[in-house]
Amino acid sequence: MLGEAQIQAAAILAQARTDAEQIVASAQIIALTQIIASAELQRTQSRHLPRRQAQAGQVTQPAPALADGPVPIMVLNGRWRIYAPLNADASAIAALYQAYELADPTTTVVAKVFHQATSDPERFRTFLREVRSMRLHHRHIGQILDSGQDRRSQAVYLISPLYQPGSLHLHFHLQQRAGAGVSLKWSLQVLDQVLAGLQAAAASGIIHLDIKPQNIVLDGPANIRIIDWGMSQLHQAGKSVSTVSPGGTKWFASPEQLGVTGAAPSTLSDLYGVGALAYWLLTGLAPLRRELETAVGTDADLLQVRHLMQAGTRPERADHLNPDVPEQLGRLIDQWLSYTPTDRIPRGMDPSAALGWVRTALQGGLG
Repeated sequence: MLGEAQIQAAAILAQARTDAEQIVASAQIIALTQIIASAELQRTQSRHLPRRQAQAGQVTQPAPALADGPVPIMVLNGRWRIYAPLNADASAIAALYQAYELADPTTTVVAKVFHQATSDPERFRTFLREVRSMRLHHRHIGQILDSGQDRRSQAVYLISPLYQPGSLHLHFHLQQRAGAGVSLKWSLQVLDQVLAGLQAAAASGIIHLDIKPQNIVLDGPANIRIIDWGMSQLHQAGKSVSTVSPGGTKWFASPEQLGVTGAAPSTLSDLYGVGALAYWLLTGLAPLRRELETAVGTDADLLQVRHLMQAGTRPERADHLNPDVPEQLGRLIDQWLSYTPTDRIPRGMDPSAALGWVRTALQGGLG
C-alpha cells in the first residue's frame, strides 16, 4: 500500500510539473519578445529625448541607460539581476526567472533559484545534481554560466543561457500548428544529438533519467541540448549507485523508474527515454497514451501507466501509426521501449555500449 501511495503522489507531481514546463516554454518566447520590444523602445526614446528637450528650452538630462533595466526582484551576489519570474517547477524545488548580467544587460539568461536549499536536503541534492551534470561542457548538453549561493538571501542558484527557439515540445507544436510535419530526417538528427549528449554524460558516470520533449531544447536552428539534470544519478558498471528513487515523468519514465521491475536505473533507462522521444517525434503521441485513453476513456496518471506496463500492454508500433516510418526503425523503437531493460539491446551486449549501438543503428541509412 505504501508503494502505491508513493507512486500516486509521484503521479500528481509529475503531471503538475509537465503542465508547468509547457507554461514556461510558452512564457519564454512571449517574454523574450517583450524584452526586445522594450529595449528597442528605450533606444528610440533615448535618441529623440535630447532633441525634444532642446526644442522646448529644457535642460538636457542623460537618457536612462539600458543597464537600469526593469525593476529587479533580486540581485544575486551583485552580478545577476533577476527581474521576471518564469514559473516554479511542480515540486517547488526551484523557481525559474529571467535575468541578465549587470555587465551585459542586453543578453537574457535563465536563473534557476533553489530558495531555502540549505534547510531542505532534497533541494540541495537537486541543485548539486544539476551542477555536476551541466558542467560537462558538451555541445549537446545545456551549460551553466554561473552557480553559487547568494550572500544575502542564502539561496543557491544556477545561471544558464536562454536557448532559442526553445523546447522540442514547443517547436513540435508550432510546426504542427503551421501545418508542417516533422520529417523523418530531422527526427533522426535530433535523436542522434540527444544520444551523443547522453553518451558524453554516461562516459562521466551520469545518467539523465528524465528524457522528454520539454527537456530537449533547440539552441539555434540545428543544435540540440539536453537540459534539466535534476533527476540525474551517478552510475557505475552500467547501474545506478544513487540511493534516492528517481521517479519519472508520465509517458517517458522507464518501467524500472516506476517500480515495474526490480532492475536499478541505468543507461538502459535513458535508452527507454530516447525510444519514447523517438515515438513521440514520429507519431505525435507518447508511448501508451493511445492505449491508456482507449482503456480508461480519459487522460491517465503515472499510476495507471505503471499498471498498464505491469499488465504487459504494449504501445502500437510507430511504423504502424506512421507509414513514413521504415519498418526497421519501427522495430528498433519497439525494442528500446521493452519493459525488460536487457531486452532493449542485443543479447550479451554490455549496457555501457547501448547508446553507441543505437547511434550506429540510426546512422545506418534508416532515413
